[in-house]
Amino acid sequence: MKYHTQNVHISTIKAGDTVEIAGALKTVCRHNIKKGDFLGVTLFGDSYQAGRQPVRLAIIETAKKPKASANEQTQQEPTP
Repeated sequence: MKYHTQNVHISTIKAGDTVEIAGALKTVCRHNIKKGDFLGVTLFGDSYQAGRQPVRLAIIETAKKPKASANEQTQQEPTP
């Protein structure tokens, strides 16, 4: 999978985004985002130092390697 990350504020994360946490990619569900009076917005239970620490948003470019077309497969096979 090919992706790059971008540091963003925790308040910009929404359901459906993919974030990098401790080297692993996680997709955010609406249940993972909580808004409270004391810590503000939390993501997976972490307030990211009350919004002072950036969240690493993963921007996925390709999810998997595309299949080769029929022409490319026949060209790669050796001829007897």
